[in-house]
Amino acid sequence: MAITSIRADIGVGGANGIVFLGGTTALNMLGEVSAGCSVPDTWKGKLNAFLACKDGQTFTLGGHEIIRTGFYVKVKELKFTETEHGDKGPAYWELANKVSGIPKAELASTMRAVLASPGTACDPWVATLTAAMFLSEVSRNPRSFMINLMLLDLIQGGVKYGSAANKELDFNKLLKFDGGNTGKTKQYDYSTGSVTVGRGAESGTVRGGKLPMSQLGAMEQYQNSVDGFEYKKNFDAYASQSRLNLDAPANAGTGYHFSSALLEKECTVSMRWLLASFGKSPMNHRTGSVEVEQTLKAVWGNKPTTVKLQQDVTVPVALTGLRTHVRQVGWVDADTADARAKTVVAAVRQALRLRQSGVAMLL
Repeated sequence: MAITSIRADIGVGGANGIVFLGGTTALNMLGEVSAGCSVPDTWKGKLNAFLACKDGQTFTLGGHEIIRTGFYVKVKELKFTETEHGDKGPAYWELANKVSGIPKAELASTMRAVLASPGTACDPWVATLTAAMFLSEVSRNPRSFMINLMLLDLIQGGVKYGSAANKELDFNKLLKFDGGNTGKTKQYDYSTGSVTVGRGAESGTVRGGKLPMSQLGAMEQYQNSVDGFEYKKNFDAYASQSRLNLDAPANAGTGYHFSSALLEKECTVSMRWLLASFGKSPMNHRTGSVEVEQTLKAVWGNKPTTVKLQQDVTVPVALTGLRTHVRQVGWVDADTADARAKTVVAAVRQALRLRQSGVAMLL
């Protein structure tokens, strides 16, 4: 189930107002941070090496020699089922199957260790998965670096992902559409048309897993999401193009359909991560200040001193994820100059910058 906006209640019971953070605003901030910040230097070096690597050439990761063919990767010694990719590399469904025996938190932790130090030895299937998620996908869509780290956070943190009380994200749901055996179908509506998914490999490939870049046509969807796309072999120059300039609905009562599955997935992953992040470290809104007296201890024989200080007065901010992008009348839009909105936007932007700055778990 997609979360496409967040309601922020400022103060107890929302007495001081409600701020609406729409998916378009959140995605624009995601694109801004992606375009303006760098990945950790050690991993940026691997990305630049990957971008410069020609078809059929190899690079090392996790103690293995990996062949790049287009945006597909495979460890030299691995044997995998031939799929629609031919012999270029394993499909995500096979990667999901091959790593299924590794506890999900352990797998996420191992991937982080490789991200922090690319020479860290790991299983060849783990090396292939890490290369696919953090080299191949990030070289197709630089925003994927942040989004995929968020997904590792959600997996490692055991964050509930869906309407069921006990539903958690795992690598199987992450990498492939998991509705193929249920007999159910579901239609997703985008401004570019409708996509129906259900039983069968084809529909599963069309929609893909929770990973935004896992569905059919993901790279084209990324290119259509940015202005002036141009492929670069230097990651900083390439990442600078990942900024988004999406328009929110003009009216408070107007619904919103994302233009593609990619943007919908990027939105719901970032929204779920923000909810989990602020659930751990709650947000507060400053309403003013009060003057307080503080007595300083006596030092070197001097008498105690009383000084007057200004102390902030804050109220809590409670966030709720919404499965709709419809803003109710009276709610303050986060994309305004309102002081309450500024608090929410500044906190979200800072959280996104922290996620971009490293590979450590933040939840």
